[in-house]
This record gives sequence, structure tokens and C-alpha cells, in this order.
Amino acid sequence: MDPKPGAPVEASVGSSAATAVDKRREKRLNLAVPVKVFPDIASVETQACCTYEISTTGARLVAPPGITRVGQMIWLQRHNRRAKYKVIWIGEPDSSLAGQVGVETMEPANVIWENEIKARIMRS
Repeated sequence: MDPKPGAPVEASVGSSAATAVDKRREKRLNLAVPVKVFPDIASVETQACCTYEISTTGARLVAPPGITRVGQMIWLQRHNRRAKYKVIWIGEPDSSLAGQVGVETMEPANVIWENEIKARIMRS
């Protein structure tokens, strides 16, 4: 079965065959926007970063320094809006996702994207 457009494709570890799995709950928008990442939620130290893809509940980011493990809690900030996110995946070094991370919000009611971006996500 072919995945829906925009659906993730998960590859099993140690296998060259990829299995299509549609786990997405909402639309994604391919959009590069600058964000600040706080890799340690107890610190004020930030890393400048850019998105590859966003939704109202998650994002795919350029992997900033300080993100070291799946399950890590981080802050993500866009302009003056900040929310807590959890690292869901980290791209493997020799894969097409190398240098990227996927994050999911822990505060679904606290959307950090401005209204124009949210409207574009819904139209995509």
C-alpha cells in the first residue's frame, strides 16, 4: 500500500526495505522558519535553528547542538511564543534525515506558529 501524500515512511532497523506507515494526525507544511531551541528546559541558553516542516503539533528541525536523545524535553520558541516539545526522533548519521530531528508538542493548546502559518497548514 502506498502512503498518503506527506505521510512518514519508517524504515525498520537493520533492513533496507522501508515500510509505509501513516502515523500523521494532521497536515504538514514544508516551510523554513527560524526558531530558538532551548535544549535544556532548566537553562536560558538557546540555539538558533530552522524548520524543514511544521504542523500545529510538531516540527522537523535542523538538529541544533544540545539535542542528544529521543525523549529529551526542549523548549521551542517562535517570536515571543514558547512551548515545551519532546524529541520524537533523531536522524541517523548516514541517512537522508541526518542532521534533522522531529519534535512533538507537549502543550497542544499552546501553538507557537503565528495565525498566517496556522492558516497555511490547514490549507495544505
